[in-house]
Amino acid sequence: MDLLLEPIEPFIPTWGSPEEWNSAYEKLESYLRAHEVDSHLHRAHITTMILRRVSRRWQGQTPPAPLATLVIEETNRLLNEWFTRIMDLPAGTDTSFTAADGRVALFLCDGPLRWPYAFLAAQQIPEDLKSAMRSSLMRAGPELQISNMVPRPIDLGLIPAFADDAMDTLNRMPVIKALIGWLIFITILTYLFWMTR
Repeated sequence: MDLLLEPIEPFIPTWGSPEEWNSAYEKLESYLRAHEVDSHLHRAHITTMILRRVSRRWQGQTPPAPLATLVIEETNRLLNEWFTRIMDLPAGTDTSFTAADGRVALFLCDGPLRWPYAFLAAQQIPEDLKSAMRSSLMRAGPELQISNMVPRPIDLGLIPAFADDAMDTLNRMPVIKALIGWLIFITILTYLFWMTR
């Protein structure tokens, strides 16, 4: 049955705790918001329909995972079916390929912004959305070619070499290092004393 053609009826879960269902609702709503389903009405409708499907699927059974996980898995299943229909992919297409390419194509063609109520619609998918997603589907680039780059030393000039030699010399003579540090400190104090008088 088309997700968006199901009747809008009050959804009252018959299993699980209210806290689990509220948590699953919030996570699903955030997941849909991440897919840029910005219409509150459309997002609430999709959320309710997905929660209803999960409730029906696991009615009278012991769920194998937490409710929020089942809800996201159901959403991913619906997304994969939706992407497969839009892209006209064969039925046995790898779901990871479908999900990744479908999401990329959806965002590249600005699908959620240009067609805000088409998300997860089965029979009401606009033809221009289909063509836009198909045209924005990423194509494989050229083959990887190995190239050689010869490492060369970085030329920083004379100042870093001079500073490095000076620091090595000072590190070998800690007394001179301390005297130079105190001399710089006294010079700064003397300068400040004369400037404030």
